[in-house]
Amino acid sequence: MKLDNAIALGKAGAWKEAQVRVSPGNIDQWFVMLHDKDNKAYVFADNEDKPITHKDLNALAPLIKSLGLNDFTVFL
Repeated sequence: MKLDNAIALGKAGAWKEAQVRVSPGNIDQWFVMLHDKDNKAYVFADNEDKPITHKDLNALAPLIKSLGLNDFTVFL
């Protein structure tokens, strides 16, 4: 899910939850899975459709908050 689309959907209240998981391609990186009200899952990506990953789990929190979510689940 591209960043601009995800933010627009978040403003409309479309997101049910966010999950932060270890990246399968690099265990030193974290990525965000978004779930909508229909339980459909999306990988959170930038506007070039490249998955957003980060080494610092805390750096993803403001991005998740920008989607209208106040919490997230972390999977190790």
